[in-house]
Amino acid sequence: MFSPNAFYDQYKLTVYDNLVVGIVYGAYVVLYVASVHILLGKPGFSSSRSKMVMFGITTFTFVLGIISLVLQTALEFQQTWWLLDHTAANVWPLGRIGAVSIVVETIRRLMYILSDIICAWRAVVLWNRDKHVTALLLFLVLGTTAAVGCELGLSLIPILSPPYVSIPIIADDFGPLLVVFPILGTNLVSTALIAMKAWQYRVSIKKHLGKGTGSVRVDRVFALLIESGFVYCCLWILYVILTFNLNTTIMHNALLFVSGLYPTLIVILVAMQKSPVEDYSTYSTGIQFASAPALAPPSAGNTPSFVYTVYHEHTNDSDERVPSAALMTTSGEETNR
Repeated sequence: MFSPNAFYDQYKLTVYDNLVVGIVYGAYVVLYVASVHILLGKPGFSSSRSKMVMFGITTFTFVLGIISLVLQTALEFQQTWWLLDHTAANVWPLGRIGAVSIVVETIRRLMYILSDIICAWRAVVLWNRDKHVTALLLFLVLGTTAAVGCELGLSLIPILSPPYVSIPIIADDFGPLLVVFPILGTNLVSTALIAMKAWQYRVSIKKHLGKGTGSVRVDRVFALLIESGFVYCCLWILYVILTFNLNTTIMHNALLFVSGLYPTLIVILVAMQKSPVEDYSTYSTGIQFASAPALAPPSAGNTPSFVYTVYHEHTNDSDERVPSAALMTTSGEETNR
């Protein structure tokens, strides 16, 4: 039987941990319900491949989060019983505790990988599936997957090496850094690519189309994507600081739901057709002059007038509308941009 001080310290840690997890999980539930409502409420949901995939990934991630939360709560109760009296009849055998711990740790790493995939996918779509961007992000996601697999193996060593009397929430070595750095790298690169595309869009719109409500709306969406990406990266940095400098695991369980909350927010933006790709197309449709009659030649001494034409170029997936443009002069010359 453990001392009252050890039990009190464990109790405080559990309360703080559950408080943070409860706040993050509440926000996650709200965003998930909103994403389901938006996705199912969109016309043509059953015939839209991308919307069905987004719904499937979002739901799968949410179910994984619920399973992890239930199992983690059960493990915390068992840990409390171990501190009170590990000979009590209601304490799980070590084999069961180890098996449940393996499931929880595996789910946690799987959600990290799914989060990286969704974030990288958004950047790839914004870059019109550019082969260089796709190759770079694919390399980073595969690197994250490999690192997560290695770290999972390290975290399971104490679980698979009984006896132990506490639940190994985090390894004593720096194994978790194998996960933190690849995840940070993938999300920083994805966010930087989105920021670069936002800058290109802003320059193009202000140069050729001027200001408009559509431009302002897209600027806000870009800002939300960029800011949320950097906040997500900052949370991972905070996790490293709290874990290795302050010796606390408060952020460990909360990050599980943060990794589900962030991509769910991205899915909501896409499903509402408020992403920069869709808004760019909507903004540009009303100023399409491709079928306009030929203009009269410019008079002597005048500079040629230009008509900036924006049209839609569909990819294989009809839900992804990629904006492109042509600059037409009065002499009939056309230059693709």
